[in-house]
Amino acid sequence: ELADTNLLRAKVDALLAVVSKAASGDLTGKVTVAGDDAIGRLGHGLATMFDNLRALLNNIQKAGIQVTTSATEIAASAKQQEATGVEQAQTSVEVLSTTKEISANTAQLLQTMESATAVADYTTSATAEAQDNLKRMDETMQHMVAATDSISAKLAALSEKASNINSVLTTITKVADQTNILSLNAAIEAEKAGEAGRGFSVVATEIRRLADQTSVSTWDIEQMLKEMQSAVSASVMGMDKFSEEVRRSVGEVRQVTDQLSGVMVQVQKLAPQFDAVLQGMQSQAVGAQQIT
Repeated sequence: ELADTNLLRAKVDALLAVVSKAASGDLTGKVTVAGDDAIGRLGHGLATMFDNLRALLNNIQKAGIQVTTSATEIAASAKQQEATGVEQAQTSVEVLSTTKEISANTAQLLQTMESATAVADYTTSATAEAQDNLKRMDETMQHMVAATDSISAKLAALSEKASNINSVLTTITKVADQTNILSLNAAIEAEKAGEAGRGFSVVATEIRRLADQTSVSTWDIEQMLKEMQSAVSASVMGMDKFSEEVRRSVGEVRQVTDQLSGVMVQVQKLAPQFDAVLQGMQSQAVGAQQIT
């Protein structure tokens, strides 16, 4: 009984110590008394109560901080509203002067928009006309390409025929050489024949002279054919280069045509936008007068 009494007294003293600290404002004490008896249940209840008190105090502290912050914000908002009132008064004066300027500038802007609309319409018509001209230029350049191709083909055929003539001249040169050899042999035989071959010697000499002239003429013709072939080759190269330049120009013309088509589409889109802006500026003029 004495031991139970001492244990009960110790538990009550522990509870009184925690309660005394709480009464003085210190809620950091921990209730260590436990058990299923009345003192244990009392200790558990006191521990729960202290936990709730500590949570409540934390919430009260947070609420106090929020109230302080809100008060500070309200004071700052009041000062800001005061400054805003002054700014609104100044802004009202500025708005009045601005509306007067808008009213003065609106008429000039309306004239500018009308001029811009007229320029857009002229640009549309000019772009369409330029596009038609570029299409005609494209067709003309296509004809030029076909013509240059035809000329190149004819020059190639001419070069081939010149090559054929050159082979014929080679044959003529060979015949002239053989004729020269035959005339030389005939002259030798005529010399052997003496008086009886004198007339034949004259004929052989004439044939050799004609063969020499033929060789010289053939060489001249061959040189002229070489010059002609060189000129034809240069002409073919020039026509090919010209045809390439024309084709490149056709591509550039088509590119410009496509760009002009895009420009015309954009300009056509600008016309209704200009009309909308014009109407908006008219409404702005009316609104400026109403604001004034």
